Amino acid sequence: MAEAPSTLQRSSGVHKEKSLSYLPQLYWGLDPLHRAYVKMFVRDVIEMDPYPGHPAMHVFSYRNHPISRVDLLGWVVRVEERDKLFNYAIDDGTGVISCTCWKPRLQSTTEDSMDDTDYSTTGASTSADSADQEFAEFLALKRQEIKKCVRQLKRPARLGDLLHVRGRIKSYRGRREVGAAYFRQVDDPTCSIEINRTMEQLQLYQDFYDVPFQRGNGDSGDCTGAGVVKSLQGAIADFLNTSSTVLNFEIKELPTVDSLMAVVKKARKENESAMTAKQVNSLFTQAVGGLEDLGLVYKRTDKDNLFVVVDRDDTLESSVLEIVRRESQNPKYSESGCHYRHVLDCLRTSHRFSGVSPNVVVYILDKLESQSDVISTSENYYIAF
Repeated sequence: MAEAPSTLQRSSGVHKEKSLSYLPQLYWGLDPLHRAYVKMFVRDVIEMDPYPGHPAMHVFSYRNHPISRVDLLGWVVRVEERDKLFNYAIDDGTGVISCTCWKPRLQSTTEDSMDDTDYSTTGASTSADSADQEFAEFLALKRQEIKKCVRQLKRPARLGDLLHVRGRIKSYRGRREVGAAYFRQVDDPTCSIEINRTMEQLQLYQDFYDVPFQRGNGDSGDCTGAGVVKSLQGAIADFLNTSSTVLNFEIKELPTVDSLMAVVKKARKENESAMTAKQVNSLFTQAVGGLEDLGLVYKRTDKDNLFVVVDRDDTLESSVLEIVRRESQNPKYSESGCHYRHVLDCLRTSHRFSGVSPNVVVYILDKLESQSDVISTSENYYIAF
């Protein structure tokens, strides 16, 4: 381990992307949000990161919830029609996202054939005629509704229409979008539907989305469970905080620390089972990954096993500040500021910082803002003078 004469300060501020512990894929099904169409704001859909460890599965993380499907409502601000699909950009007031809506696979005679269907009743008057007539009227009404739906699906939505979309989140050419499994235009001239939905979303965020998912106590005995990883994560953070000379480390070095192995031994004793070296290494890997998600450490490069303590890397802090200052001179960012992900992209052009995660950049920018080195012009946008 390299040494440097400085101290590690643990931040109490947590960015909304940071979470205490992520669920192993095995336990995603325990979270009811995983398979549901989650009513989210567009901004959160755009800013969610791929779920750690599973970048190719199109599953994204809000807090520690694995999100793959969303339910959106927004105004159409762009329309593109192609042979087999409509591509709509919808705006809900928090952001704009593209939605791919496939045209219905209908026979050309589907709508015309409905006109030839006769649901009227014939014959002598009986006691059942009135019921038959009511049923015929019901079928006629449903036929008109289906015809209206078919016509609506065949024609594209127009600019300014309110569109309701449900579908899977995906990335196309580096841009976040939604592949619609269901979409329809909503008639809302007084905006009452939109207002009621927004109020519902705020309540859902407060009661469910912003509350990290916790597995039940019945799983606490699992030696690789989130509870053990969380305890080990806190122990590692305490060790780095008290050991002010530690500048960087490798995961294989952590089991040599007695205070950290005491956490592992306690879990082993509670489970009354032995742990292999591979299991112990897995625990430490998950714990360090949690610290990386909190922005306290970062991996120098993807091919390197060396983790650097963020608060002790003065070069990282000065590099981020220099990028913000440089980009603030660009007319494109001189007024609104540059997004933290743009800062991340610039930072990763350096081989030394190619493994830095988004949360580390957010942590550094928050620190620079507290020191008045940069100013936040809006959420996630920064500028330096």
